[in-house]
Amino acid sequence: MRNYSSELYIKLQKIINQSEINDPYKAIAKALIQNIDNFEHITIEKLAELSFTSISTISRFVKFLGYKNFIELKEYSKSNKLCRFMSMNDNLEDLNFDKLHDKDIFNNYIDMICSSLQGLKETVDFKKIDKINEMIYSSEHISIYAFLLPGSLAKYYQLSMLSLGKYCEYYDLSDSTSNVTSEKSKLSLFFSVDGNFIESSRDIIVKAKANNEKLVLITQNPRMRLSNMFDEILYMGNCDSPKSGRYKLMIFIEMLLNRYYVTYYKDDLIDTK
Repeated sequence: MRNYSSELYIKLQKIINQSEINDPYKAIAKALIQNIDNFEHITIEKLAELSFTSISTISRFVKFLGYKNFIELKEYSKSNKLCRFMSMNDNLEDLNFDKLHDKDIFNNYIDMICSSLQGLKETVDFKKIDKINEMIYSSEHISIYAFLLPGSLAKYYQLSMLSLGKYCEYYDLSDSTSNVTSEKSKLSLFFSVDGNFIESSRDIIVKAKANNEKLVLITQNPRMRLSNMFDEILYMGNCDSPKSGRYKLMIFIEMLLNRYYVTYYKDDLIDTK
């Protein structure tokens, strides 16, 4: 999947978080972010001035981001402006404060999340969780696919498994610059609350199946396309709102990890009672 509405910001985020403090690309990324709302009116000379760099450095930076030239970057930013505000509107869903009834709005939001989590009591399938953990335990090389917030949770899962000596590679499906397939993987985990990137990841799924990989999907959506391509699907209760699904995914990752601990590391656990 290519999430074009956030791709530029993911690239800038990576530069900001991973570059040295005096890296000129970091200075350019900072100037671009601080002027993103009027970026379409900023010249390459002005951006060089704002970032204390040169025009040639700006040109190299633009190509590093994957754009042909500065004009193409500006056009992309301009066309992406609507997507940014649409994303903001999506984030306001179920928690749209109006400065008049904020307490009620917040309470309703919490009630919605709690109701969704309560529903897990009747639907959680521990046998399915243990079966997936057995597949993970038996696999030497695991690939993990996700993006945005589920991606952050997936990376936490990856880090926890690495600490147990289980080799996992994480692939960010919103980053077009990343290599999103592994030739050595024999098991792939897909974390997707609503399964909205699964169809866009068709090529990855087909290639993985061609390599005889086992595919596992963790989702709350039972009606997505391509579900027949997966060997195991762990459903996170009922198909609730995407907001509720985020919290459910966090719980399911905790359950996957904790049941993995008590099954395969029971003798190593420290008794804290």
